[in-house]
Amino acid sequence: AGDTKHCVGGRQYDPAIEYFAPACAPGVPGAAYAGNNGGATWQGVSTDRIEFVNYIPSNGPEVDTILKAQGLYYNSDNAKVFNAAFESFINSHYQLYGRKVHIDSFQGTCTNGPPDYPCLIGEMDKLVATYHPYAVVYSQTLCSVCFAELARLKVVTTGDAGFSDAFRNANAPYIYDQGMSSTRVEEQFADFWCHQLTSQGGSGRTAIFAGGENPSEDFRKKPRVLGVIATNDPDIQATVKNVLYPALKKGCGEVVTHEYFYANDISTATQQSNAGIAKMNTSSNPATSVLCLCDPVAPQFVYNASSVNNYWPEQLIASDQAMDTDPAGQSFVDSGGSSSLSCPSPQRGCPFDGALGIGNFQAPSAPASMSGFKTFKAGGGQALPVDPLTLQVFWENYSMLASLIQNTGPQLTPARMQGAAPSMGMRGGGTTGYGLRGFAPGQWTWTRDVRVVYFDKHQPSPFNGKAGRWVQIEGGRKDFGQFANLPQPPAPTADKR
Repeated sequence: AGDTKHCVGGRQYDPAIEYFAPACAPGVPGAAYAGNNGGATWQGVSTDRIEFVNYIPSNGPEVDTILKAQGLYYNSDNAKVFNAAFESFINSHYQLYGRKVHIDSFQGTCTNGPPDYPCLIGEMDKLVATYHPYAVVYSQTLCSVCFAELARLKVVTTGDAGFSDAFRNANAPYIYDQGMSSTRVEEQFADFWCHQLTSQGGSGRTAIFAGGENPSEDFRKKPRVLGVIATNDPDIQATVKNVLYPALKKGCGEVVTHEYFYANDISTATQQSNAGIAKMNTSSNPATSVLCLCDPVAPQFVYNASSVNNYWPEQLIASDQAMDTDPAGQSFVDSGGSSSLSCPSPQRGCPFDGALGIGNFQAPSAPASMSGFKTFKAGGGQALPVDPLTLQVFWENYSMLASLIQNTGPQLTPARMQGAAPSMGMRGGGTTGYGLRGFAPGQWTWTRDVRVVYFDKHQPSPFNGKAGRWVQIEGGRKDFGQFANLPQPPAPTADKR
């Protein structure tokens, strides 16, 4: 029982601000709770407070330079500003049963790339001992053991893009993410590949999206041979071998014989990228099509090495780590005709010119129409402290956590939160313009479907107005079983973009 005048269209607040506003909950947001909320039901929870900590990793200047170009950079000063606005918005719009969220920022000092595991694990321990949080927001794709350590300490986490369903279930009920698990995106890619790309089964398909810059090795009329590049994080590597490969074999008899797992070490990135290209471009039966299951930084060096080594395969993505954002794609091609790290010889062409694949990110739009921007402003934020893309990524993680907490009810514990999560239901997907979001037993990432996209470096992005955008094809977003059987994906080849 309670007041519902704050609700709009059955949602907790106006879905024009946030499409994924949770279902309406009785009781004025931010008001005292008339019932018994259980008080200190868990670490970081009291009668009137829920403690969150935002952990800010130390990436190093080289990685920070790349992240700035992709709109994904932030530091502790930035974080304090957007955390304050999001804290205010959550406390005034969500039903938290007499409690208010409090968000602290924790600046990490340990090397994040490559991950200094002993240092990072010690820092996780220090963070928990200092703040005793209910939840930690840590946006990164490099350190599954960091999240496992926080789970061991019984702390809820989000931000771990790129890790598997198996990893989350092994560390349940603690680990979530607003995006898509590596398990789901790799199974989706196998479905996409087998319906529209494979040359198995006498399909007659060839690698038409490859570049033609090397006439002595032109893959465009050759049957597809798939290669895979991914990080060597133990969970990600295991998922490639135990999820992607079996799904490809079962779906269409595809067997992957070209693979390279890179270390997240920018000091050896050039050397590693050349080694990776050597694994792809073998003298016998080279990979015509390379799938990069990558974070946004590593592809810069992969595509550079591809150009330097005169190797021009199809460049494919299956992204749950932000490769499918327009600013990331813009950083993978030339800079207005000038050379870039990813495209050292633009007069000849860029390896990424014919890129296509699937991605879980929302379709790009102008910053002012994005929920991260709107909630930041509605929470009292003034000048944006970071690129709107970073703002959006963090808001989506906070929005997910706040929705989960509201859905749990007054007796807040991680086990109760996870047990109740599927009751939130599904929202979005198809032709709504938004991803399909919701939870199911054993699946603790919020986004469930993908866009089929190709990159056109000439079209302006609706996000930032710069040349280069991911173009969505094949109608609405796709879930399992929704990829049509096609002779080829309906995307133009590189020479026609």
